[in-house]
Amino acid sequence: MICYACRPLFLSACIFKGRKFTVSKIYDKYKELKNENSEKFYLFRCGNFYIFLEDDAYRINDFVVLKITSFAKNISKCGFPVSSLPNYLKVFQNLKIDVEIIEECSRLSEDEKGKKVIQKLMSLDLDHLMPVDAFLELQKLKEIVDGK
Repeated sequence: MICYACRPLFLSACIFKGRKFTVSKIYDKYKELKNENSEKFYLFRCGNFYIFLEDDAYRINDFVVLKITSFAKNISKCGFPVSSLPNYLKVFQNLKIDVEIIEECSRLSEDEKGKKVIQKLMSLDLDHLMPVDAFLELQKLKEIVDGK
């Protein structure tokens, strides 16, 4: 199967539920998880697909055949559509493959969003903020809360 969801783009971005996530965030999360447990396979949700990255993409092909393609420059991936997940989970379970699914690796948690909003509010100079600037700052805060 070919994973078309996260083809390398000039902006190195992946669309997930209408939001852009940089490839580097997903790859950084992959490296972080591999440092914690290099034996486990990490399966990332990216749009309408689940993908394995780098070493996991090559290792998983010892068990199931998924076409390996380029996720970004020098980063390989393979994957399958979200609708196929139950079937693959059965295969992974039957083969006793330890797979962890990362659903939304790049989204900020609610706590992180709250901290970011508070930091932004604390940095505003309310004594010298013009109404137009206040409106623009509110738009930025909304984007943080909405995860954009």
